[in-house]
Amino acid sequence: MSPWRSRIGLLLFVLLWIPPGKGLVHAPYATNTFGVSLNTGLNNQLFTLFIIKEFEGRLLESQPISREQFVLQAQGVVPSKANPDGINLFRKYDVEVCLPAGPDTAGKYLMDCRVFDDLWRIRFWEYPFRLAEGEHPGKGWAEKREAPSPRQLLLLTDYGMMHARDIARGENAFRLLRDVGDSAWVDNYRKGY
Repeated sequence: MSPWRSRIGLLLFVLLWIPPGKGLVHAPYATNTFGVSLNTGLNNQLFTLFIIKEFEGRLLESQPISREQFVLQAQGVVPSKANPDGINLFRKYDVEVCLPAGPDTAGKYLMDCRVFDDLWRIRFWEYPFRLAEGEHPGKGWAEKREAPSPRQLLLLTDYGMMHARDIARGENAFRLLRDVGDSAWVDNYRKGY
C-alpha cells in the first residue's frame, strides 16, 4: 500500500469518526463594528465616527463616516457591514436620545441624534471654536481646559478609551452615547463622585 493511500485512509477515518455537530472549528475572522472618537473629524465636528474592522480585539482598519451615515446605519435603515442584520442598535443598547419619541414608534427612525451635539463636552470645558455673535453652546464637562482630567480619563476607560484620542468600539461606543444622554452620568463625570 502506498504512503498516500494510508494517509488518505487515516484522514477519512478521522473525518468520519468525528460526531455530527462536533466538527472542525471555523477559523476566527475579522468583524466590523461602529466606533466613536473624541478627536476632531469630518466637517470640523468635535468627534469622529467610524466603521471599525477588528480581529481578536486588535484594530485593523478605521473608516470615518458622517454623522448621518452613522445614524442611518446604526438604525438599520441603510445597509452596513457594521450592522449586517439591520437591527436598530440604538434600541438594542438603550440609547434613548437616539430613538423616536411617542407611543407608536415601530418602523420610524430618526435622521439625526442630538447626543452627538454633546460629545465635545467630554473633552473640553469650553467650546473650542469661534462662534457667531450671540451663539453660546454652554459649558463643557472636562475639568481641564482642553482635555479630560486623569479622573475623567479613568471613567472613559470603561468604554475602552485609555486616552482622549482613543476610539470606543462596538458596544462600548453605544454605551458611551447612552451615558452622554444620562444626566446622572454627566453629573458624575463633571463633579467626580
